[in-house]
Amino acid sequence: MVLPLLLSLLVTQELPREAELRRQRDTWKGIAEHSKHDSEAWHKVAGFELELGNPDAALEAASKAIAMFPKYAAAYATRARAHFNKKSWGACRKDCDTVIELLEAKGGMKRFIELERPPAHYIASYRLRGLAWSWESAWEPALADFASALKLDRNNAQLHGERAYLAEKAGRKADAVEGWLRAGLLHADARAAAKAQEAAGNLERLGAKKEAAQVRAKVEEGRPKSDLP
Repeated sequence: MVLPLLLSLLVTQELPREAELRRQRDTWKGIAEHSKHDSEAWHKVAGFELELGNPDAALEAASKAIAMFPKYAAAYATRARAHFNKKSWGACRKDCDTVIELLEAKGGMKRFIELERPPAHYIASYRLRGLAWSWESAWEPALADFASALKLDRNNAQLHGERAYLAEKAGRKADAVEGWLRAGLLHADARAAAKAQEAAGNLERLGAKKEAAQVRAKVEEGRPKSDLP
């Protein structure tokens, strides 16, 4: 009797992190509902709803934040993620467009490349728009968006790997090899050996044995050296 009871408790009882997310969501929702003009509070609620796997509720909360502050770029980015989770590709891209337009209104992308550190939601909007294009097999605009994201975050191994995957889908082998090589070397530098080896495997699959060996050599360089004889 004890084992079935314990299993039942594990199934029905919330995990500590989920319970904490709900607590914070409810706290911010209370703040948002108490104030008629707190767009930031509604944006916080949207973020917690996304983490809890509630895209419809996230969409509603982010829309309330945007209604209060129509130039709230981060809220558009959060709503884009909610649309993406609902597989509403066109709506996702539209919100990403707005994020990019708002942030590039003064000085364009050049401002963030040369003068200011780009906000995470700016880079994420290029990435998310690219992924939304890819779900409709629109490889070229997807690759263009990933190229833009990489201009803003050149040493992001994940972006390089995702762009390499899309380049493969588009039949652009040379670009795929370049992307997997860059991703593999960056993962190796970060001591993420498993991810680096995965990139090396993709390079081998594409026939790029020299590049695969280069990544594996970088992984070996990062391994701890033993003092034993």
